[in-house]
Amino acid sequence: MSKANSNSQVFYGWWNVVTCFVGLSLSYAMFTVFAFGTFVGPLEAEFGWQRGPMSLALTIANVTVAIASPLMGSLVDRIGVRRVMLVSIGLMGVCVASMSLLSGNIWHYYLMHLLIPLLGAGTLPVTYSRVIIAWFARKRGIALGISLAGFGVGAALIPPLAQYLIEQWGWREAYLAFAALILFVSLPLTALLLRETPQQMGLPVDGVHAGSGPDNLSQNGDASLGLSAAEALQQRSYWFIFGSFLLVGIGITSILAHLVPLLIGRGVDPTLAALCMSSLGIGLIVGRILAGYLMDRYFAPHVAALFLVGLLVGVIVLAAGASGPVVFLAAILIGLATGSEISEIAYIVSRYFGPKAFGLLYGSMFAAFQIGSAVGAYAMGRYYDHAGNYIAALWVVSALVGAGIVLMLMLGKYPDLGSKNHT
Repeated sequence: MSKANSNSQVFYGWWNVVTCFVGLSLSYAMFTVFAFGTFVGPLEAEFGWQRGPMSLALTIANVTVAIASPLMGSLVDRIGVRRVMLVSIGLMGVCVASMSLLSGNIWHYYLMHLLIPLLGAGTLPVTYSRVIIAWFARKRGIALGISLAGFGVGAALIPPLAQYLIEQWGWREAYLAFAALILFVSLPLTALLLRETPQQMGLPVDGVHAGSGPDNLSQNGDASLGLSAAEALQQRSYWFIFGSFLLVGIGITSILAHLVPLLIGRGVDPTLAALCMSSLGIGLIVGRILAGYLMDRYFAPHVAALFLVGLLVGVIVLAAGASGPVVFLAAILIGLATGSEISEIAYIVSRYFGPKAFGLLYGSMFAAFQIGSAVGAYAMGRYYDHAGNYIAALWVVSALVGAGIVLMLMLGKYPDLGSKNHT
């Protein structure tokens, strides 16, 4: 069987890519973040909740993810991805189904926005990324890009699907339908197809034997190689990466959260403002795959910096007061950077620190991005409440993104993770 697999035209790792793509398109964020706005109107009408208090549920979800990311990463490092993922997908499906039982007590709503990301933390990008880095070396970037693009595709498809389901059957039934997708599509697909490492199937990394990959660590596939979490924390590269993703998280999410009201406030028709947000979403999907493709061919920090320069240009365009067609270019540039970030976190962490503590280290970087996201969205809104516009805040965001670019460019060459010299 191993020989047949190794000689087949389709390397089994690509089936893991398909599984990860589907899993991420039905991950926790689809039902706590991206479908959130679709359910606001129906819940407001049924329970009389105000939108301000309802929005606190998103803050709860983001903080939960920031805390759960490194914890989940540490857990998968210790007991493996597959067991964690199967339990987590199942529990998340049950939680989403229970959303159909929401009562008029808004604390019930808050509780579910804590439980879905907490129990569904096995659907964070960290778990799927760990599988991909175990299977791919030469094509790690594009494999990560395609897998993680599932997150963007889900973000694009879940809201209109939610709207359709609500209009046809009601919001309670919509939650049940989403739970069915999780429990009868994502869960069995993961159970049937996902394999943690190629060694479990007698296959080499990339489907080829050592000698043609980018480094010795990738080719022998030894998950014990690389840096421990304690060793990684002593590296300047860890703090450069951490700081860059923290600052970029502030920049990206402050724009994502406020782009539509910013444009409407400048006199842009609400329909066009929404279309501009859609163009950002398209950029997100393209950015995720394109960044993966480029990182397989060029030095990853330089690729990341290139996308971040696009983000910087987009923020400067908005800070300069643009409201015409150029805002669509700004949105696309911001979307490309947004899409590239998650792929870049996984790829860069794997290259600088290896697989030994990948889950925990990736989780800490993802938490940095989430913390930046929570701070950015809130601070931008608070500034608007105080000043009545976004201009000065946008210039501050552009400076923070610029600092993130500098930190990324300060990273040195990839270390030889097969040796004990990691300096």
